[in-house]
Amino acid sequence: MDTKTLVIAGVGGQGVMLASRIFTEALFRMGYDVKQAEVHGLSQRGGSVMTYVRWGEKVWAPITGDFGADYLVALEELEALRYLKLIKPSGTVLINRYNFVPMSVSSGLKGPDGKPYTYPENVPAIVRRNVPNTYTVDALKVAMDLKNARVMNVVVVGAASRLLGLDRGVVEGTVADRVPPKYRELNLQAFRRGWDLMDR
Repeated sequence: MDTKTLVIAGVGGQGVMLASRIFTEALFRMGYDVKQAEVHGLSQRGGSVMTYVRWGEKVWAPITGDFGADYLVALEELEALRYLKLIKPSGTVLINRYNFVPMSVSSGLKGPDGKPYTYPENVPAIVRRNVPNTYTVDALKVAMDLKNARVMNVVVVGAASRLLGLDRGVVEGTVADRVPPKYRELNLQAFRRGWDLMDR
């Protein structure tokens, strides 16, 4: 098979790295050669975070250039716009309907044109104009139904796994192995609920 590329984007504190590790390990368990690359500042809470996961029979490099990724999974809406240039127009995007207002907006900073920075409206529509195969989920709502906002990332993992056509049992088993035992059942519920979100 041709090498496939997934970009996972979000903000610090959302669990982007856990999501990336789940995908990387699950794909390895499925028999693929897999490479993962962390690209942006993980230490700053609220800062932009992005990772690559690439898989195939043989993967030679951990990253691709602009318009080289097959999939973009954004845990936050603005991050979908930030990394839109990485995705092929024929690719697939999954956007979590969650907004984290950056400091530049909340503090009233002004841009070079003298106008205050604003959070863009209707991000999925903007993304869809560039990549028609764009889907959205409200993972925070599901996580809050489970009474723990911190599993929002695993809800997204569930939805994205189905969208990517991955083996459900393998990914679910990877989730079980990757999270602390006391939170295992909660995360498995989050994964299953995310998977079911794509039943449409």
